Amino acid sequence: MKLFSKIKDYILRFTKKGLTPKEIALGIAVGIFVAFVPVLGTHTVIAIFLASVLRVNTLIVLLGTQISNPVSYPFQLFLCAQVGNLLLHRSFLRITFSGDINYVSHYIWPILAGSLFLGVVLSGLSYLFVKGYLNRRNSTA
Repeated sequence: MKLFSKIKDYILRFTKKGLTPKEIALGIAVGIFVAFVPVLGTHTVIAIFLASVLRVNTLIVLLGTQISNPVSYPFQLFLCAQVGNLLLHRSFLRITFSGDINYVSHYIWPILAGSLFLGVVLSGLSYLFVKGYLNRRNSTA
């Protein structure tokens, strides 16, 4: 829980620098969407590119990408594969260790579909949550 309080403190620091709750929430949402890109080593480059294209604070976007880290990434990838297979084939992914598996249809497409779906859903939810939290905090202060 110490990590969440640190993240909250970082987010609150941006409000003191003159950023609106909408700008902060959009940056976090873009970062969370980027965190679900299933290609390792590309998150920082994609985050910087999207931050410049969408004119969002780059540091906030990079902060949002931190939900994908070496500890959480294997679980995140597994969740994306399961959700993607559920969307594509209406069943959970069967993990087998056979040598004759077609990796593209068996693993890659479900991972891509699940990553896109979870990225959109969780970034949307994070936008609503962060913006609502900051608006409530500003209205009481």
